[in-house]
Amino acid sequence: MRSGRTTPFWRGAAAGALAGLAAVALMELLALGVGLKTVPDLLQGPLLGLLPGAVFGFLIDTLQHLGKVLEEAGLLLAMVLALGALGAVAASVEARLQQWRPGLVAAAAGWLALTALSLADAAGGGLTVLTAINSAAWALVMAAWYWLWHRLLQPRETLDEVDLGRRRVALLFPAGLAVLSLAVIGGLRVPEWLHALAGGDAPPGPVPALTPVSDFYRVSKNLRDPVVVESGWSLRLFGQVGRELKLDLAHLRAVPQSKEVVTMECVSNLVGGNLMSTGRFTGIPLRDLLTMAEPNAGARSVTYRAEDGFSESLPLNLVLADPRILIALQLNDQPLPVEHGFPARVLIPGRYGMKGPKWLKEIELTTTPQGGYWEEQGWDREAIVKTTARFDVPLLGSSLLSPVQLAGVAFAGVRGVHAVEWSADGGRSWHPAELEAPLSELTWTRWRATWRPAQEGAYTLVVRARDGSGQVQTGQEAPSFPNGASGYHRLQVRARPVG
Repeated sequence: MRSGRTTPFWRGAAAGALAGLAAVALMELLALGVGLKTVPDLLQGPLLGLLPGAVFGFLIDTLQHLGKVLEEAGLLLAMVLALGALGAVAASVEARLQQWRPGLVAAAAGWLALTALSLADAAGGGLTVLTAINSAAWALVMAAWYWLWHRLLQPRETLDEVDLGRRRVALLFPAGLAVLSLAVIGGLRVPEWLHALAGGDAPPGPVPALTPVSDFYRVSKNLRDPVVVESGWSLRLFGQVGRELKLDLAHLRAVPQSKEVVTMECVSNLVGGNLMSTGRFTGIPLRDLLTMAEPNAGARSVTYRAEDGFSESLPLNLVLADPRILIALQLNDQPLPVEHGFPARVLIPGRYGMKGPKWLKEIELTTTPQGGYWEEQGWDREAIVKTTARFDVPLLGSSLLSPVQLAGVAFAGVRGVHAVEWSADGGRSWHPAELEAPLSELTWTRWRATWRPAQEGAYTLVVRARDGSGQVQTGQEAPSFPNGASGYHRLQVRARPVG
């Protein structure tokens, strides 16, 4: 008796999950074809809001780029399991009522839930063509799920009534569906995941003074970054201004440009980490654009918003006083790549990258400061970079032969680097390193030194920097949350003298 009650449940669960796998594959195809925002994209923001900032910071420090891959893969799996559960409930009810309607009701409920998620994500934008397209796309996904679920639920006994060829096809259908679905999902997402995992990688050895675009670090809050079409894009300046502006890319390129060579660092960069790069940015000083918009006397803050929902702000007086703050259009004399914010991003020297949104869409002048995206999660409002130094050579765990070449970079934001010191005894004694002239006052400084160990053994190499005022970086270890990691970069190596 118990078996009769549970069989529809488990058969419905298996059919629902397998149909759910196909629904996920269709969702990914629709995301590529019509820009459907997927379930992981829709849930990422709300789930992030539930995590305390310190917990999220710990996860970032621990997992780095792997965290985003695990998050998306986990949410895709959760969608498959949720559709499996939906199929189980529908099959159980259908078996009791001896009707097909429960499955259809389940599919309709799924469509309503997914459409509601899409509408909540687009809150404030009103009903648009895009929301209508998303709703239609979700209807297609759930219709496909229902059709496949219903077909997979067909009793196997009915296969005896058909010819051998059709029976073989029917038996192979579930396996073929699973393989095809996994192939689609893997083909569309695995390359993106591998790309994300490589986001902080840099070639081993001393880094060039100017980072090639291909090696520039990549960090984004998104599982999928927005792709902005130039022909439909414009930058809007509004709020507490006497003259509202709407400038397309051609207009922005026609405005007098400035170039700044700047080192950018991510707030989640660990001590000794690679989430730091130097580029030559070309763009318009933000203060020039604001002057064109004629700020009102009551304006106090500049809020900028991006296509992906990201927002940040700066005091108006700070922006007007600093011509180095740019609306950047180029990186290393090339148009910004999509992953670095095409068509425009905000560049703020001396602040962590979280203060400079990519994929910029609007700038608003307000009478009061507005909370930024990461500030609302508990991260620091000012986000001023900390003084830091790292080794690029040797590598951790190396076995070395004297003389040993040491090299790396040091960075202190707009304060500049006055000195770099290294130690081979864990920090008990310090030696000065030789500094290379930086490309600008806003970039890292490359350093090098030669070490001649007196005897064979294990050593702890340590490096630290002093900023332009002579202030030594703190050796106090701290995680990236809430205002950037700190501490000295240390390497454990083995070394021996010649002979």
